[in-house]
Amino acid sequence: MSGFNIATILDKKDRTLPKPINNRPGFDLKYAVSYIGNYIHIDGKRYDELFDNEKLFDNLSIIKQDMTLVQWAMRVRIPLQNLLNAGKFSVYHRLCLFASYGKGKFVNFDYYRPRIHKSHMAICFDCWKLIKIDNVNPKKIFHFTRQRYVDCLESKDLMQEHWDHECNKPKTNFGKARIIQIAYRNYKNRPESLATQAWNAMRDDGTSNDKKFLGLTSHEVKNPQTREQFNQWRTKWIEIYKNDYMMRSSIIIRQYEEYYIPVNWISSKKSQLQVRFRK
Repeated sequence: MSGFNIATILDKKDRTLPKPINNRPGFDLKYAVSYIGNYIHIDGKRYDELFDNEKLFDNLSIIKQDMTLVQWAMRVRIPLQNLLNAGKFSVYHRLCLFASYGKGKFVNFDYYRPRIHKSHMAICFDCWKLIKIDNVNPKKIFHFTRQRYVDCLESKDLMQEHWDHECNKPKTNFGKARIIQIAYRNYKNRPESLATQAWNAMRDDGTSNDKKFLGLTSHEVKNPQTREQFNQWRTKWIEIYKNDYMMRSSIIIRQYEEYYIPVNWISSKKSQLQVRFRK
């Protein structure tokens, strides 16, 4: 049943479809059955399934006497989620569960649903918020059987205002842009992390870039020794180990590097942070 996409067409000259009894919000099953018969062909079993599903959703939509809207929403939320998870589908309560009162009834094989509650409140199937459904002007569509434009009422028209300004899971581009803007604003206004606070506290302490490791990962740093200083160091230690062939050879093969990656970067970084925090 989830494949149904039924629009409410209001055309005084078109006798094919009956005028809906309750077209705000939604429409009655007599209209839905006539629409399905004219535009969607299904068998008798699926008609029974259609009526059974409508009864299940309508029973949940009824607000009992002396019950507040919040109490009603809390009572029906879990069984409503179970219905949707089980693949149940309502033609009338297509995108949200409209609040109602009274009882549904069959008259000459026509099903009349409970009356719309005066509050015009509903529960959105996407964000599960209590929302107010206000009437909107129907849009014009081209009716091919009459070859002219007629008024068309769709359930998604009722939800447009909610999707644009309130829903956490909107189905409109305007609503999606709103969610992105809110997320970005929250990201910009988030409190600074400890790492950011530590970095800001140490950033401008006068230490030259050649003497500190600024990266979060190991990288090349400039050698504090000049080439002349390195040559003097190597000559000195070659003389000291002139009688030790292994040590002397290891010193001789060493070459000067203007930039190098320190092998003890992690310990050096920890030591640097400790010193700078003490300051």
